[in-house]
Amino acid sequence: MHHPDTSRYAAVELGADSFRLHVARIEGGELQLDASHAERVALAASLEDDGSLGEAALRRALACLREFARTLDLWRPQAVRVVATSALRVARNAAVFLPALEAALRRPIELIAGDEAGRLVYMGVASTLPASDAPRLVLDIGSASTELALGRGERIERIESFPIGALRQSLTFFPGGAVDAAGFDAAVRSGRSRFAESALAGRCPPRAWGACGTVRALAEIARDDGLSDGPLDRACLLALRTRFLEAGHVARIRLAWPAAARVPHLAGGLALLLAMMEECGVETVFAAQVGLRIGAIWELHRRTVTPMPPPGPKAPDKTVRHAVGR
Repeated sequence: MHHPDTSRYAAVELGADSFRLHVARIEGGELQLDASHAERVALAASLEDDGSLGEAALRRALACLREFARTLDLWRPQAVRVVATSALRVARNAAVFLPALEAALRRPIELIAGDEAGRLVYMGVASTLPASDAPRLVLDIGSASTELALGRGERIERIESFPIGALRQSLTFFPGGAVDAAGFDAAVRSGRSRFAESALAGRCPPRAWGACGTVRALAEIARDDGLSDGPLDRACLLALRTRFLEAGHVARIRLAWPAAARVPHLAGGLALLLAMMEECGVETVFAAQVGLRIGAIWELHRRTVTPMPPPGPKAPDKTVRHAVGR
């Protein structure tokens, strides 16, 4: 008889663009990633005029979750958390979709609001950073929403969620995929108007961590093009803007840079990142290689193995190590 591994946990994220799965174990205070899967399902892009998700999106989602269920059966984690973010949260027919998705995955699915998504993303990033009482900002630009989380160490002070994402910016300001200066500048102005409503505008720390595909892809492109050795500042992002405008079309951007091919709607994400930095006073953004799923796994571990720690600066630094899969 097979028993669950008491040191292994899993997190499944049903995002607006992709579904993702992490299986990891905690050993010696460190997280070791055993398995990671991602599949583009494009829920947000499939939303119809009335706000409903289409049948094609459901078929893609079901096929993906059946595969995830097989992976979870293989690894037998002690605890699993499955969360769905903005696309399923706002879809008019989500109540019809959810039972079928839960049946395919054979686990319950939790619809979470933007502030809970931001909390888990912050926890995931904080788990990999050195202990510090200095303020830190974590951002997540998704397809359909953007979250900002401000805290110190593992203590979160404020979370804000905005109903704007890379997909909406791209579809609104780059119709047909054409990327020009007028559309790009309008996308930045639109983003700034949204972030201007934030209580964080103008009072964020100068450095931030981006736990999203947009920031990771832009950092990779900047590094490959010799614009930066890692951090993204405004000058670097403006140079990327120039390169995207020279490409002139989303399809050519994807052909020019492998990282862009992996992240849909990158031009819209770049415009939102510039808008956030300009409006909130952020000078530099670093790409974080972890996010919501790592945060969820650490929380599962703390709930099932150790008491939840009191709010305050984190104690030992925890790193994420990739173990060889089997």
